[in-house]
Amino acid sequence: MDRAEFMQLREAVTNNLPPASGAPLADAAARLRRRLVASVMFAQVEVEVTDDPERLLVALVRYRPGTRPRQVSSFLEAVWITELRLSALDAFNFLVEDGQVELEAVTGDQGAGYFVSLLLVALEGDAQDFDGEPKPVDDADAATPSPEPADASRARKRFWRKS
Repeated sequence: MDRAEFMQLREAVTNNLPPASGAPLADAAARLRRRLVASVMFAQVEVEVTDDPERLLVALVRYRPGTRPRQVSSFLEAVWITELRLSALDAFNFLVEDGQVELEAVTGDQGAGYFVSLLLVALEGDAQDFDGEPKPVDDADAATPSPEPADASRARKRFWRKS
């Protein structure tokens, strides 16, 4: 889907359903954070909730140096589909540049009575972002998250400012 088509679909969803809030939005943020932290592909995972309907959830992660952007995109798509997508409608769009993958997504469901939107930015990390030597990530690793590390409860710095 191209960006213009995505923006039209996102506008239609956000104009016809109320944004998720409270427990459903907090739960979506927790599921997203848990899945990203559990992956060996990412480090420095930050997930926040905002009041902006175009990006109710914002996330910033670092991916392993040398990982192909296509692998990052495929993994993020799988995370979106399995963790956040509602049953009625979803749309997503990727912007891939050298060292950066951005995912914009929206999902809504009349039955659930709300929509969820996401902006996730994945930046290529450095070796020091990951414990020890970076391990190559193959397609099988990208599709299957690893168990959550014991130190996943580290404090996270705020990276998104509400306007």
